[in-house]
Amino acid sequence: MSIKELVKNKSILIVDDDQMSVLLVRAVLSGEGYDLRSAFNADEALNVLDTFSPSLILMDIELPGKSGLELTRQLRGNPELNDASIVALTAYGGKDDEQNCLNAGCEGCIVKPIDTSTFPATIHSFIEKKSRAGPRVQGDVRDLLRGLRNDFITESLAELTELLSPEFEADRRRLLRVLHRWSGVAGTLGMPGVTSQARKTEGLVESGEQVDVSAVKKALWELQTMITEAAAAPAFELALPAEIVKALSGKRIALAGFSDQEAKRIGQILDRAECFTHVIETPAEGLSLAQVERFDVVILHLSGAGDATNEKNVSFSLDKPVLLVGSRASIPDSVGSTGTAARDFLTTPWDSEELLVRCCRLLSPDLIRPVPVERAGPAQVVIADDDPAIGALLTATLRRTGAECRLARSGTEALALVREFVPDALILDVNMPGMDGFEVLTSLRGNPATARIPVVLLTARQQESDVLKGFSCGASDYITKPFNPMEVTARVARYLPRKKS
Repeated sequence: MSIKELVKNKSILIVDDDQMSVLLVRAVLSGEGYDLRSAFNADEALNVLDTFSPSLILMDIELPGKSGLELTRQLRGNPELNDASIVALTAYGGKDDEQNCLNAGCEGCIVKPIDTSTFPATIHSFIEKKSRAGPRVQGDVRDLLRGLRNDFITESLAELTELLSPEFEADRRRLLRVLHRWSGVAGTLGMPGVTSQARKTEGLVESGEQVDVSAVKKALWELQTMITEAAAAPAFELALPAEIVKALSGKRIALAGFSDQEAKRIGQILDRAECFTHVIETPAEGLSLAQVERFDVVILHLSGAGDATNEKNVSFSLDKPVLLVGSRASIPDSVGSTGTAARDFLTTPWDSEELLVRCCRLLSPDLIRPVPVERAGPAQVVIADDDPAIGALLTATLRRTGAECRLARSGTEALALVREFVPDALILDVNMPGMDGFEVLTSLRGNPATARIPVVLLTARQQESDVLKGFSCGASDYITKPFNPMEVTARVARYLPRKKS
């Protein structure tokens, strides 16, 4: 594949005249590795397309001047601009609206407000080939969404003040533009009632030849009340996957070694999963079983590389699941390499969902733990990923540990290699053409000859549902793309045999 094709396969053009909607799409897709460009009307989009060849165009159908559907028809009529998939973004979800989008040449339709939990996967499904790994954006997407929500509340309340002033004349076009924007964004930012009320108010504005000013102002007053109440509500959070809440609800979790601020942040995250948290002291001689006996999981902050207390705290005499949090250098190489108690680690910087998923993993009754073995020859690893660039990078990373790697480009090929060589570990991409990673994993776990082979999943960031599904199918661990080679080495190496001295 050429460099041009690689760039195109992870490129998206967002055509939307509402800056808040554009920022929202960018925030939700921020960690997915896409090259994102935007245009605010049809003419600007055509100018961008002169020098930019996206694989996907997200097209708002309500654009000023030439509409999104008119622009779609124009693009479909030009062979030079007809390569990209076009997906309509609309605040209207009726069958006729969807059919109009398809008739214009769109491949599909996404109804606003977008669902942030499924939006990245939906975008991925519209792109023929998976996007290549891009630079990982540090920070939590929830921080971006909270910022957008605050901006939305501030801007919409200011606009409502103007719309409700005695001097305002009922401008139907302006009202519809504002209400359409609010109905498309508010629900995604945790205000579904505002979306519903904005749509009702749109109907009022459109219902007669003249705008019923009294009825519309009453509806706008209600919108103002709802948005004001939202501003005073607790901090906005995205809904957690039900599997996380089910796994962690009611669990008792100890926090050790964290600053007050860090402990507060972790406590707030775990509170969303209905956990009980308690801060405990970390003595110089290490945690004792008596300290942690009543807890289901211990989350322990590691102070730095070479700290003797770190080694004492990860000792397997402490027969409790422990999640270690710190820099990669602070986490002992022995973590998870021996013993019966569950151990896992989380390297900084981390996001809230990964902390929750790691806790779920530690509590999984089906968790396959490393069994220490020694062998004279090199460790054997099969890497299954349809992206040759990912396969090559993983191979180069693991060869530094002395492992021999074999590559599979499909699920079927991965099964054949595993059955032939019975490797020490399998690195398995979740999304592959034909037989996906879950099907491969299920097949391996159903065969006694391969049932105990450790399987480390490769998954896109913010796809917690994939990780949890993988755990339920018998996955041993997971790595998110784009990945850190040091973390790959640490996670995979603990399943590999040690060389005989």
